[in-house]
Amino acid sequence: MAESGGILYVVATPIGNLEDLSGRARRVLAEAATVAAEDTRVARRLLSACGLTGKRLLSARAHNEAKMTGAILRAISDSGDCAYVSDAGTPGVSDPGGRLVRAARKAGVWVVPIPGPSALTTLIMAAGIGDQAVHFLGFPPRAPGKRQAFFRQLCGLQGCAALFEAPTRFADALNRLAEALGGNARAVVGRELTKANEQIAEGTLNQLRNMTAQGEIPARGEFCILAETPGRQELADGRELFAALRTEMPPRRAAALAAKFSGADADQLYRENFRAAPNK
Repeated sequence: MAESGGILYVVATPIGNLEDLSGRARRVLAEAATVAAEDTRVARRLLSACGLTGKRLLSARAHNEAKMTGAILRAISDSGDCAYVSDAGTPGVSDPGGRLVRAARKAGVWVVPIPGPSALTTLIMAAGIGDQAVHFLGFPPRAPGKRQAFFRQLCGLQGCAALFEAPTRFADALNRLAEALGGNARAVVGRELTKANEQIAEGTLNQLRNMTAQGEIPARGEFCILAETPGRQELADGRELFAALRTEMPPRRAAALAAKFSGADADQLYRENFRAAPNK
């Protein structure tokens, strides 16, 4: 039991469809003395939809989570159990909640997760990736330098890279994924998952880029992307072969042969050759 005598419940909430709120989550929200939330306005609408009113609400969003942690722990000590919810989905998965959980454990508060909806697991279910490893990377950085480094690291992963992206940067993310992994790498995109306008699209990164450019995948709503990654060895072998063949034949032919024997992407090897070539 917790030293404080109270429990911090970390509650997953719907990412679009209210019916995805579990019976256990409803009960915890009903019984908790306090509800802490990323956005109290969003939490109030959720509670109202569940027929719950008059709950004590505390705000704990990304920029004030550290500051509000003390107030939440005091509320648990003084009033009893507290349920924490983010705006949608699972707290701590590209959402606030992690700092609060760590502080609660350190203070001896019993932390109980209430699992439920998540865009990540929803898309994995729809993608049918089998037993491949999934590397969840959250939201890519916005700053150009950090963003470039983020996508470059993906070619060293084996399995699938999973990330979230905002609609305004979705097309750019597909372009950078294609540059890092090759345009023929397969990917699955989930848009507005569980909502009325849910869309799940599958294909090569080049095909998905074309679909986006043609408006078949609108730049609206929230996106989750799963992209197959080649693994470092495959790409490294291709680069080594390409470097050796490049001295004996034109670069396009060298890239095609290197790709054939290594499994790397020919277009990527060819493009890298031109990026590395000195200006004349």
